[in-house]
Amino acid sequence: MKESKRWQDILIGVGIFAAATFIIAGLCGLVCAIFMLPLGFRYESLWDIVVFFFWGSIVAIPVSLAAAALPKALYALGKLPCWGARLLYLALDSFATALGLAVVDMFLESVSATDASLWVAGLLLALTGLKDVGKDTGDNKTL
Repeated sequence: MKESKRWQDILIGVGIFAAATFIIAGLCGLVCAIFMLPLGFRYESLWDIVVFFFWGSIVAIPVSLAAAALPKALYALGKLPCWGARLLYLALDSFATALGLAVVDMFLESVSATDASLWVAGLLLALTGLKDVGKDTGDNKTL
């Protein structure tokens, strides 16, 4: 009986996570679509925007993790000043997001995005994480 309850809890947790992810992807997608439309972004329905940004964010995760880690590491090592780390993060994360969205654009027939609209979406989504770069976490310990 406990095993059945555990699986129910896991399924409920996964369902809540998936719903939250789709809501966030939908909101980000709608905001980005406003700026992407003048640059040639086309879609058939609002659901297509949500699906486009959901799968785009999933595809971009591996490259985005590296894009976020590199500027933080260079800043922590003292190789880049704070503004340099933030500019590098902005460029790398914009590229990573645009790359993920471009891959999804190739496979999703109901959405068409130009390169300029993908870069704008990447830039807008990269701005949300910019404040975390160059922030001292206080866990820098010397051995």
